[in-house]
Amino acid sequence: MSRALAALAPVLVSSLVALGCADGKDSGDRPTGQTFNRPVPHIGRGPGFELGPAGPEAARARPVAGMRCERGRHGDHYGVHLEIFARGLDVVIPAGIGVAPPRRREGAYVRGGRCEYPVRTYEPTGLIEIDSGRRAMLGQFFDLWGQPLDRKRLLGFRASPRGAVLAYVNGERWTGDPRAIALAQHAAIVVEVRGYFPPTRRYLFPHGL
Repeated sequence: MSRALAALAPVLVSSLVALGCADGKDSGDRPTGQTFNRPVPHIGRGPGFELGPAGPEAARARPVAGMRCERGRHGDHYGVHLEIFARGLDVVIPAGIGVAPPRRREGAYVRGGRCEYPVRTYEPTGLIEIDSGRRAMLGQFFDLWGQPLDRKRLLGFRASPRGAVLAYVNGERWTGDPRAIALAQHAAIVVEVRGYFPPTRRYLFPHGL
């Protein structure tokens, strides 16, 4: 993570939290509370928290998990929002996942690159853009990122011996393999390990997504 991105990340995450809205309770064993009253997460620092955007295959623009890196403008697309927590701390999801280097940057944002995959991030807020008509899973996003995800591992973190990686979709507990979570239009996905932070039930997406 660049110094500029690290400095901007707390502001971006605070804005991200303020934009979400939720009501009711999680169907699991913990209440989600109101998103507007939701505490602002602390951002994790150091090894395991500050991650680059590309896995080894995506960095070389090779096919990844059935997805190809293509040049040119994308057609219709939609948004999904992802939050990741480890040890109760927020992991900033970097801009440029699914965008092969060399990338064109504008501050903390990525504006393009050598080519782009149908699943990608342009900003470090957890907003994922997916090409319409493409069925994609959370596991494919992590493959592009080059980071592990399964029932016991999340990024470089492992669940406790009797614990597991927890996942929520629109505030509802996901009990299956987190890799199988569909990146459905306007889904609010939260994945966490070794700690708990109230999941978002709904996220307000920018116009056009």
